Amino acid sequence: MYNRNMSDYQIIFSDLDGTLLNSAHHVPAETAELLRVLHGRGVPFVIVTARMPAAAYPLQAEIGTGGPLIAYGGALSLDENRHPVRSLRLSDRDTAAVLDFMHRQPFDAACSVYADDNWYAENPSDPRIMDESRITGVPVLPLSCAPKGLRPHKIFYITQENTAPAAMRALQTRFKNLTVSYSGWGHIEIMHPQATKAEGMKSICAHLGISPEKAVAFGDSLNDVPMLQAAGLGVAVDNAPAEVKAAADRVCPSNEQQGVKQTLERLFAV
Repeated sequence: MYNRNMSDYQIIFSDLDGTLLNSAHHVPAETAELLRVLHGRGVPFVIVTARMPAAAYPLQAEIGTGGPLIAYGGALSLDENRHPVRSLRLSDRDTAAVLDFMHRQPFDAACSVYADDNWYAENPSDPRIMDESRITGVPVLPLSCAPKGLRPHKIFYITQENTAPAAMRALQTRFKNLTVSYSGWGHIEIMHPQATKAEGMKSICAHLGISPEKAVAFGDSLNDVPMLQAAGLGVAVDNAPAEVKAAADRVCPSNEQQGVKQTLERLFAV
């Protein structure tokens, strides 16, 4: 259990891509150092990402604080020992229905399926999949290698940014019983209906015995909005879309300007 801090806020949650990370997909050294200082004062830092755990662990190591982790946009919450606190999977029936539906749509979309720390793609040689693998440093397997009856944490489509809104609408209309979210760059995620970053945040708060009202959360994408609204203080980086900034309590400088660091320095008087 973490010690409580005398600040109004006792825990920090942050999205990675477009929020904490710079354009080189790394945590700026000064930001990592500040997070270590706050960790030493008893304020835990929790990564909240649409990525799989294996793609977040190296960034956790860059920061150097350890601690819990929320992956797959809230479908999987892990404690400080990497044990599941909350794990929500799609049914095999819903998985098959989503894959079949998208095969019959006109959208140019690269499909991936994630379960635990396994990543399967319909076409691993698709340049979009290869680029995602390069960025995350995680190898990908052919979907044909997935076990029969797989129940994934997330189905992931990389679409064209100009067709992503139409693909989102089609999926949301057909699968009202599932979470369909957008994380930017043409990325669409389909998950269990209770899988949101907000619910993931609440699961870690409950695990640590901290109220979500004592949480400060940072994000930049539409899938961050529920978390920003559920936290005691929700902060959008300046590079976020207008609708994300409108949903936040505050707007901080962009990810390239280390807006997370600047905000935390003021909040915690570091």
